[in-house]
Amino acid sequence: MILLLLLSGLVLSCGTAPNPPEMSSEAEEEPVVQEAAIHVESPAHTDTAVKASEEADFDPHSISESRFETTLKDITEFISELNGIIRARNYNAWLAHLAPSYFDEINTRDFLDAKTEDLYKRDQILAQNLGNDPKKVEKRVLKTTRDYFELVVVPSRANDRVDDIIFLSDSRVRAFTVDERRGVRLVLYDLAYINNKWLIAE
Repeated sequence: MILLLLLSGLVLSCGTAPNPPEMSSEAEEEPVVQEAAIHVESPAHTDTAVKASEEADFDPHSISESRFETTLKDITEFISELNGIIRARNYNAWLAHLAPSYFDEINTRDFLDAKTEDLYKRDQILAQNLGNDPKKVEKRVLKTTRDYFELVVVPSRANDRVDDIIFLSDSRVRAFTVDERRGVRLVLYDLAYINNKWLIAE
């Protein structure tokens, strides 16, 4: 009889054994979630992510009407000056209006190759519109930033007009022009305020 009681007790204790693993399974899920959160946040340590984070945290409503109007006036004058430089094909003066990070971007092989393809497509469309065979268009290869300035910037950016701006952060602004024919707002430039002056940042 005693032996039967002991055996039944052992069977019952074995029957309750699965409960602890279920509890530990739930407890182990929390660190996995936290680990994932750390991996998601880690890119914020890169320069690009930091800039994006600053812009995401920025409240455009913190800009007063007075500051907005002053900045719009300053940027309108900046673009007007830039137009004159581009019309005069003054490459060195144009360079002086670029943020260092933007110059580094356009001075890469990837950027110049991409713009070469864009230019080639534009030339083909132009040829087709003039009734010429687009397949016979010669590809103009952009080898330097001067080529980019001469072949892309000068023909297309000499008459920009600023109609509106938005603040992306306390020191970055996006300038727009309005295409009245299509009724759309087009981005002209992203500008950064560096060393007390506006420069093209994108």
